[in-house]
Amino acid sequence: MIVAVIGKGGVGKTTIASLILRRLLESGETPVLAIDADPSNCLGHALGISTGRTLADLREELRDGADRPLSMSSSEWFALQAEEAMVENAGFDLLTMGRPEGKGCYCFVNNLIRDHLDRLARSYRHVLVDCEAGLEHLSRRTSGRPDVLVCVANRSRMAAETVRRSLDLYRDLHGSPPPRADLVLNQCGAGQTASVSAPFRQVLLVPQDPQIAELDSTGASLLNLSPASPAVAALAAWEVRG
Repeated sequence: MIVAVIGKGGVGKTTIASLILRRLLESGETPVLAIDADPSNCLGHALGISTGRTLADLREELRDGADRPLSMSSSEWFALQAEEAMVENAGFDLLTMGRPEGKGCYCFVNNLIRDHLDRLARSYRHVLVDCEAGLEHLSRRTSGRPDVLVCVANRSRMAAETVRRSLDLYRDLHGSPPPRADLVLNQCGAGQTASVSAPFRQVLLVPQDPQIAELDSTGASLLNLSPASPAVAALAAWEVRG
């Protein structure tokens, strides 16, 4: 599956992406390619991983005339450098996209990135993408169609509106609704709802979890949350398949 985690900034997309990664690992659904496609680059921090060069760094180097052997094509150079930029872990690898484009045309390099990610994804059982607010970044970076949209929202109207717009954008890009869309209401207790008028396969309520704040403050990985964590318990109901 390609699982895209989307939602308005500040609703906890990266936290939910980390918990979904934990769910995939515990279910033996490995290997997983985790892609941090949000320009804020928070997924590595949430997973307790130090990240180095990003694909954006490679993009700029290549656009500025990267120093590469004459016998090596741009595509070969990019693939080699991207492999070195990937952070390998037990059961999953992390690739960080980095900041948006600067001024000028990036079409050629963006095509290289898209081709590389499409080839890379074939080596993994699942691809998990922590997106920016909408699907624009994902649509520019890969031709792969997400199999699952995990729409993260809280109780705010703008969070619900962002989810609605993202679903509309998916239909515009692909000509049909997503095969599966799940809604995660983050930091919401039982009985609380959000005004999202769209059909979802699953609706999960994730309560506030002091363990998450504690790990975040120390830079520890959210993968280390205890099984008793309220957030972990809530995401245990997320269907890996189906």
